[in-house]
Amino acid sequence: MDYLDRATAPISEAEWNRIDEAIISSARTTLVGRRVVEVLGPLGAGAYNIPFAVYKGKMVAGVDMTGEGESSVVEASNRKTVSLPQLYTDFKITWRDVETDRQMGLPLDVSAASIAAGSVAMQEDALIFNGSKELGLEGLFTAAGRSTVKIGNWDEPGSGLADAVKAVNQLAGAGHYGPYAMVMSPVQFGKLIRIYGNTGTLELDQIKALVTGGIYYSNAIGGQKAVLVEVGAKNLSLAIGQDFTAGYLGAEKMNHLFRVLETAALLIRRPSAICSLE
Repeated sequence: MDYLDRATAPISEAEWNRIDEAIISSARTTLVGRRVVEVLGPLGAGAYNIPFAVYKGKMVAGVDMTGEGESSVVEASNRKTVSLPQLYTDFKITWRDVETDRQMGLPLDVSAASIAAGSVAMQEDALIFNGSKELGLEGLFTAAGRSTVKIGNWDEPGSGLADAVKAVNQLAGAGHYGPYAMVMSPVQFGKLIRIYGNTGTLELDQIKALVTGGIYYSNAIGGQKAVLVEVGAKNLSLAIGQDFTAGYLGAEKMNHLFRVLETAALLIRRPSAICSLE
């Protein structure tokens, strides 16, 4: 990890540990995409391009007494290669802050590191859900070959549940039988926090009975949108080269510059395992 240049930073190992702990804690509380997409890696900071297989079509198993009938053959329809971009945010700790904390016997203030890590985590979620047209990367809402459902007016009781049922039926019809996970914008999530009919339970809980892989909201999703996926690495993976870490950029006018960074990209092996509601 010499490329991080951590040894040249004028801070102790204990202070580095505080920075690392702050970064990991902030990332964990912010990241949503990793709750529904399995992580592949870390593969190492040098991982630049990741090849992966793409599968299309519904698989049908054979059934007969001799095993000589017709059945689908599971094979990749094609292979793709995705590049892992860098996601990063810089932060500064002034030399006076370092010296003041030491003289007063205080632990190093790592608030800036936490804020920077939260920013990188948000960028990761944005990449997972929305992709990047500039980098040629697909997200869950932009993947070619995904299913779509026109989202209803969730201000009307029961509309969110009805849309979830439609999305599940779409995926099941394409050969994806669950478990499913769902992620939506905060505004849509909030509309489900209400009692459903005369059941005495929330509409959100009604959907959870169907979507057993979890229901979440992400601030990387805007407007009135949601996405349902069949979970599992056979469908989706988040390829991680270098996971969340910090490096030292050097001194600038005696103050210390650092960088929170990671390298990551979404691998969509089976786009038919995604259904966007929008």
